[in-house]
Amino acid sequence: MKAKVKRELKPLLMVSESMHNADMYYATRFLAPDPFVFLRFSRKGKDILIVSQMEYERARKESIVKDIRSSLAYGYNLKMEEFVAKILQEEDIKEVEVPKYFPLYTADELRRKGIEVVPVEETIMTKEREIKDEQEIGYLRKAQRATEHAMEIAIEVIKKSSVKGNFLLENDEILTSERIKAYIEHALFDSGCACEVDEPIVACGKRAADPHFTGNGPIFANESTIIDIFPRLKTERYYADMSRTVLRGEPGKEIKEMYEAVKHAQEASLALIREGVTCREVHNLVCDIFEERGYGTIRKRSKKGFIHSTGHGVGLDLHENPRVGDNDYELRKGNVITIEPGLYDPEVGAVRLEDMVLVRKSGSENLTKLEKKLVV
Repeated sequence: MKAKVKRELKPLLMVSESMHNADMYYATRFLAPDPFVFLRFSRKGKDILIVSQMEYERARKESIVKDIRSSLAYGYNLKMEEFVAKILQEEDIKEVEVPKYFPLYTADELRRKGIEVVPVEETIMTKEREIKDEQEIGYLRKAQRATEHAMEIAIEVIKKSSVKGNFLLENDEILTSERIKAYIEHALFDSGCACEVDEPIVACGKRAADPHFTGNGPIFANESTIIDIFPRLKTERYYADMSRTVLRGEPGKEIKEMYEAVKHAQEASLALIREGVTCREVHNLVCDIFEERGYGTIRKRSKKGFIHSTGHGVGLDLHENPRVGDNDYELRKGNVITIEPGLYDPEVGAVRLEDMVLVRKSGSENLTKLEKKLVV
């Protein structure tokens, strides 16, 4: 049998800011709004970070990269593509790998100067980020506790509301999606962990059948409301993600059955998760449970029912690898994923439950502790 030939690693070149580029931040732990240059050689530990002179001293203090250089050392007032080409020429690099989002113009200019530029689907950082270390897991726990605190407040507001006709009232005023979002956002800001808040989802009634409809207008009695909260720690930069579905009043038969099916699918898939199980196995189990109960699924190309994947990785990005869907990725110890089955019917409404889970060798740890209860 022939030994498997390992692909030779070329130097990796990234040119980007790190406020929105998680790979760039992960590689350097240097947060900057303007583009800078990161070069990783195949030999571990020989990374180079090149920033503007303005950012040079801060990068030296904050970045985990040891070799930090000022762009001024390569010349004054150079264009980015000239500056990058000069770096590669001085390092005697004739071929680089770049991420798929690498600037096209810069790539073309490097090629004109005789440097081969090879785009790759995923960088080594993207792959490394799939496995969280203990520090990262600590950050995720911290974000999750703040998220649960905000969720508890939102649910409590609904629970304490009064019912008048089809509407929920708070202090004799109609309770709205916007009002509950304000409670959530204030709770996250006041949680002591300095969360950045993307607009949460508070979607009530039939319109919640659009999974990413953020919600607006009144919260109705006897109709389900999906609450989905996904903040990021401002300092540590890690996300959390969770959803609950609640209802004030009396649920109809369809919503009650949908909730029971979603809860069953989530509990079954959580029990399956451990190192070595594939994402496809988890996703197919959820589809099996829904199909057995008569619901359509994405696997059957249905336009209602279960119409999205089962979950996704969470970390420096809200949605990152592994994707818990129809793929062969084998879960590994240290993956942090969501499990979020949902059912959506434009004529009835929607139900989604989402927990954030840490994959262990022989099982999993649910990082989401808040109870699941439809009627509040």
